[in-house]
Amino acid sequence: MNRRSFLKLPALLPLIGVEPAPPSTEHHFQYEAVIGTSLDLVVWSTGSRAADGACRTVLDEVDRLASILDTRNPASEIAMLERSSAARGTSRELREVLGAYDEWERRTGGIVSIRPGGAGTPRDVDALGKSYIIDRASAAALNAWPAIDGLLLDIGGDIVISGRSRSIAIADPDAPYDNARPIATIDLRNAAVATSGTYARGEHFRDARTGRVVPTSVAATVVAPDAVTANVLATTLCMTSADDGLRLVESTPGAHALRIESGMLRRTSGFASLERPLADQVQAPAAWPAGYKFSLTLPLTGGRSSKRPYVAVWVEDASGKVVRVLAVWGTNSKYYSDLSAMWGHLHGSFKQLQPVTRATRPAGKYELAWDGLDAEHKPVPPGSYQVIVETNQEHGTYAKQSGTILLGDKPASVTLPATTNFDIVQIRYGPA
Repeated sequence: MNRRSFLKLPALLPLIGVEPAPPSTEHHFQYEAVIGTSLDLVVWSTGSRAADGACRTVLDEVDRLASILDTRNPASEIAMLERSSAARGTSRELREVLGAYDEWERRTGGIVSIRPGGAGTPRDVDALGKSYIIDRASAAALNAWPAIDGLLLDIGGDIVISGRSRSIAIADPDAPYDNARPIATIDLRNAAVATSGTYARGEHFRDARTGRVVPTSVAATVVAPDAVTANVLATTLCMTSADDGLRLVESTPGAHALRIESGMLRRTSGFASLERPLADQVQAPAAWPAGYKFSLTLPLTGGRSSKRPYVAVWVEDASGKVVRVLAVWGTNSKYYSDLSAMWGHLHGSFKQLQPVTRATRPAGKYELAWDGLDAEHKPVPPGSYQVIVETNQEHGTYAKQSGTILLGDKPASVTLPATTNFDIVQIRYGPA
């Protein structure tokens, strides 16, 4: 090679190009019985090794922090602090949670407190403790696995997302079913969102100033820079007047809120900029008596931090024809065909559970509804219908149950027997 040829190389090299990096893909992980509720994790990564590692880091950090903050565990640090009443020698994590309660007790005028039952009652860090765990577990995974491009962590409806933008649905408090139309949808990036309300666990808000449970029909969703801030503001919005609560949110940097009471929606000034239009949906009336509805409660089983099984739920008419699919959930395409009965009907058309911010529910408890319409949104005639629940654990057990229910002019109910993957399924038809 002569000098002239050598000098041409820099101009030619860019034409050769460099092999482009593989695109990031979504890796999904879903678990039950994680700090008393469900855990959904999405990791954006070019490979499964980093995604799997991020998942392990999240679960390990959740366990580590729960061992500090779980008041029900007599060996936890918070429980030992309660017995000794001395804060000396406490961990940095516990000091941060105690500090957060001090700050928010001051900012809410005593509504939120580490002693929700009132002065002199035991400490309870459940509310902010869970949010603190979400924040810290997300940060731990991002720090330990810098190769990942983004992460979404959802524990019981409180969500943190980093590195990517994602559409998040907000559950309708009047129809909080897992397959129901949301009341709103927002785009979230590098932020947290939390929702509070009584529709999942009944009345549980306690005003620390009086120690009494606050009866409320309010539901509130708050977006904030971190899960602790989002959670405490959403909780406060449920226990104060709309004006006072929204004013507190407006005074908090980076916070935006949606408050729902008796079907009336009120927003802070910046919340609308996060919302995205919901698709128009023309709803035909069902051929059922006025006010009747169909609901199904599916309690998935599993021990602590067990993976959520693949799930399919559908309705067939008396001839065995599928009239409506209520739910099909899965995370890894190579295992979809293990739901053998549903696989033939759907020809492999599965989907993920959409991230939904909602009031925290118990672990494994899922609620589905049917509007009485078929797949083409036409009313089905009264008559007998078979409801089928099919599940399969990844590398685990298969379970399927079905039952027949008469949908006519009278209330009806049926239960499906428990299996290794779910407890007794309750199906109800009648007045709402």
